[in-house]
Amino acid sequence: MNRSIALLALLPVLSLGQNSENKSFQIKEVAPQEVKIDANLTEPFWAAADTVMLAYETHPGNNTKAEVTTILRMAYDKKYFYFSFEAQDPDPKTIRAIINDRDKLDDNDTVSLFIDPFNDSRRAFFFMVNPLGIQQDGIFDEQSGDGDLSWDAIWRSSGRLTEEGYILECAIPFKSLRFPGTDAPQTWRFFGSRSYPRSLLKAFHSMPLDQGNNCQLCQANLLTGLRDIRPGTNLEFVPTLTLNRFDQRKDFPDSPLEKGEVANNLGLDVRWGITTDLTLNVALNPDFSQVEADAAQLDVNNRFALQFPEKRPFFLEGADFFNTPLQVFFSRTIADPLYGAKITGKIKKNALGLLVARDRINNLVLPGFQGSETTTSNVEVTNVIGRYRRDIGKNSNIGLLYTGREGRDYFNRLGGVDVFSRPWKPLTIRAQYNHTETRYDSVVVTTKGLADFRVSGNSLNFQATYNTRNWEAAFIHESRSAGFRADAGFVPQVDFRRYRAYLEKRFWPKEHGWYSNIGWNAGGFRRESTDGTLDLEGIWTSAYFNGPLQLNYWINPDIVWQQFNGQTFKLVNLWTGFDIQPLGNLGINGWINVGTAVDFANTRKADKLQFELESDIRIGRHIDMTLNHRLLKLHLSGDRIFTANLSQIQAAYNFNPRLFFRMIAQHRHTLRNPGLFIDQTVNSKDRSLFAQLLLSYKLNPQSVVFLGYVDNHAGFENGPSLQDIALTQMNQTFFFKVGYAWRP
Repeated sequence: MNRSIALLALLPVLSLGQNSENKSFQIKEVAPQEVKIDANLTEPFWAAADTVMLAYETHPGNNTKAEVTTILRMAYDKKYFYFSFEAQDPDPKTIRAIINDRDKLDDNDTVSLFIDPFNDSRRAFFFMVNPLGIQQDGIFDEQSGDGDLSWDAIWRSSGRLTEEGYILECAIPFKSLRFPGTDAPQTWRFFGSRSYPRSLLKAFHSMPLDQGNNCQLCQANLLTGLRDIRPGTNLEFVPTLTLNRFDQRKDFPDSPLEKGEVANNLGLDVRWGITTDLTLNVALNPDFSQVEADAAQLDVNNRFALQFPEKRPFFLEGADFFNTPLQVFFSRTIADPLYGAKITGKIKKNALGLLVARDRINNLVLPGFQGSETTTSNVEVTNVIGRYRRDIGKNSNIGLLYTGREGRDYFNRLGGVDVFSRPWKPLTIRAQYNHTETRYDSVVVTTKGLADFRVSGNSLNFQATYNTRNWEAAFIHESRSAGFRADAGFVPQVDFRRYRAYLEKRFWPKEHGWYSNIGWNAGGFRRESTDGTLDLEGIWTSAYFNGPLQLNYWINPDIVWQQFNGQTFKLVNLWTGFDIQPLGNLGINGWINVGTAVDFANTRKADKLQFELESDIRIGRHIDMTLNHRLLKLHLSGDRIFTANLSQIQAAYNFNPRLFFRMIAQHRHTLRNPGLFIDQTVNSKDRSLFAQLLLSYKLNPQSVVFLGYVDNHAGFENGPSLQDIALTQMNQTFFFKVGYAWRP
């Protein structure tokens, strides 16, 4: 049977379970007035508003009575959706809250409002606030079960600590939301939640959660009474100015540091709500620069390309519309665009997205069975990404995706279909099939020694997951042919088939127990080439415990058989790790792995020691610091092959919710024993030091001022030139960026 037809056969299997007892609440319209968002709740309409109690403990309790009182109230006028929380606490001194940058509320006390304006249980906007009014927002996708923090809205919030707990007051402009364009009264789905981190981390909700039902939004409360609301034209202009100067040593390390010219870039981003259902984003001479430093990663003894997250605002807006089970679109592969435009939205049961971007260069990942490499071609390419998804029934959908990248003597085109179904409350099924056609230009073929100018291939992903409060089981299958290429995505391995299955059992305490839960799981996997050659296969088991002081401890032994360069290696490993929050202002987590691994540079088995240790430290309300160290060591009969260390410190002083100063320093240090390498010209020592200073002011997510400095040092010993170089500055960058969001 044709694979795409086989996937379509899943569609008639629709969800049989939908909560039909969703509790309904009435929202009242308030007279147009200037509401002061000050966390005092003195406006008369708050007293008249329906109260929504967050009465259910859903973790670790199973819909038991919440031990603290939390009250949610909502109201609206023609321009704003208002909500407030009153969160009581028997010991307010234990409330955890820090002044921080938005979207960084880990380990804080928080309350959240989830809103599903389309009342279809597919996705929801969420608005989270800590007791000091610091914001975090995003989109919750019911299909994946994940919350995407990349979506940022312009809204107002205010928080205040009290003798009884804390109070929050918030206002969301309707122009910051997407909802149906209709004159009829609307019914939205919603729920409130509260995170209560004490010795045990607890969660409270406004509705009971059937934890044998994988659809959380299906169980949400209903909000009625919304009428005569419009997002308006939703027109937003964000002009930006970026200045930067790049100084470098052109002949490292001997030449002096040469001062670069000051480069300037004027840009304009336009966001327009064409209708209440469709949004157009256009970036003219865009500033796609980012000021966030990438997370540090160790890249030694690694066969495949590393991935770094997307942080550029243009690509983050509406990014969830383009998501599929296999990451065949990853916007960071669009490296240096001249312009970009996209349309995203949902019309009744139809969600769609279209993105076009012209890139000055062509960044490529050349995938293989046992490794990948990257290359860049100085050829302009045009990227076209099209996505369509149709809701089927209450809990299923079908999606289509096209990605195209076209340049001189080059193209990569992908077409795919994916389906999602929930045939039974605990069961979810996801599947995706893609076909690609690729033609490489002569420069890439010659420099990379490719066998063919043109390749084509297919991929198939299938996953079935059963999940209840006490049990979880899954079966996953993936396959990609040797010619499959997703140049607009991130797919570093091809020419394989993979099978994976696991079973997990969870144990919960009785009501108000001293621990959260205990669990055990076991599983196995096999990954082989499409002709049956082994790559990896193994079995594992794991146990974990969640208890006092928010302790999460786990232990995981495994046995893996790995084939590389025609040899098969049996690898035995023990992994164990922990995460603990002994104090409200101190968190520590780490893991360690001891066992054996393949030394890929020399095709042999070696003994391995690997660990990571991280500490999050908060000093008062304003200082936030993270210390991290990672180590990877391979040794042979007691002799070191290499030892790689990566240390990072990140420290920020938050003057207020809008202004902060941050410092990041990353130090890599790798020691090798050239005598144990086939290629004995490898460096015996590599060092690098990265540092960034940033002063940031954010009026809102789009109205920003950044002033920063970046510094890079490198050094090595016994390199190919037999020249030793002490840690020496390679380059430095000064940058300034200002952007302002204007809504007419």
